[in-house]
Amino acid sequence: MEGTFAVIGVFGMIPLIVFLGLFFRNKARAKNVELVQAMLDKDRDITPEVIRAVGFTGKRSHSDLRTGMILVAVGVAIFIFGGVIPEEEAQSVLGGLAMFPIFIGIAYLGFWFMISRKDPE
Repeated sequence: MEGTFAVIGVFGMIPLIVFLGLFFRNKARAKNVELVQAMLDKDRDITPEVIRAVGFTGKRSHSDLRTGMILVAVGVAIFIFGGVIPEEEAQSVLGGLAMFPIFIGIAYLGFWFMISRKDPE
């Protein structure tokens, strides 16, 4: 019984941490939207500097490259970790698991290569 609670506690922490991070980020963005809405209601000019100061930023030009490289690195790290484990079954399981971030990272790198590098017209 105690082992069940330990497993639920360990694996339940990951979704809890992700949920809390997303919750508070969305809460902060909602406050920023309310601030901009209040400025619009008072007929104030909203310049790009004000938008940047409030916290709204555009997408970085190389975000696909960065995300792709991180995912490929995570996948390679999982693959290498599976190779270090002496048990044969663990190697194949972790090797298969490592393919998910590797292929998603390769897709992001492909997006960066085909789309993000083009000059804006």
